[in-house]
Amino acid sequence: MKTMTRRAGLLMVAGAAATSTLNRPTIAASADPAFAAIAKHRQASADHLASICAVDRAQRGTDAWYDAEDHNEACCFAAQDAAWGLVRTIPTTLAGITAVLQYANEVEDEGDEWPDTDATGSDGWHYQLRQAMAIAAANLAAA
Repeated sequence: MKTMTRRAGLLMVAGAAATSTLNRPTIAASADPAFAAIAKHRQASADHLASICAVDRAQRGTDAWYDAEDHNEACCFAAQDAAWGLVRTIPTTLAGITAVLQYANEVEDEGDEWPDTDATGSDGWHYQLRQAMAIAAANLAAA
C-alpha cells in the first residue's frame, strides 16, 4: 500500500498531480466509501451501456425487444441512483477525495454529464459534489 503525506494529498486534490494515473494513490477499497461508490457507479454505467446494446440488437416490436427496453430503463435508473449516491458520498481520506474528483472529470471527459439533471444550485449534482468534498476536506482537517 502506498502512503501519502497530507501535503502531497492536498497537492493532488488541488490538481497538481491529479491528472496523472501514475500519481494516483492506491489504498484498499474498503478504507473509504468513495471507492465503493465509484465502483458501484462504474458497474451501473457498464450495465446501462450493455442494456442499450441489447435493445439495439433486438428486433423491434418483439417480446425480446420489449424485455430489453424494460431492462434498459431499469439500468438507466440504477445508473442515475448510483451517480447521485456517488456525488453525495463523503470520502474519509484524501485519496478518496482525489479519486471522486478524478472520476467525475473522467466521466465528463467522455462526454457524459452525471447524474442527468438540469437542476442548478443546491439541487444540482455539481453543487452537491462540491458540498460533499468540502465536508470531507473539513473532516480531514479537523482530524
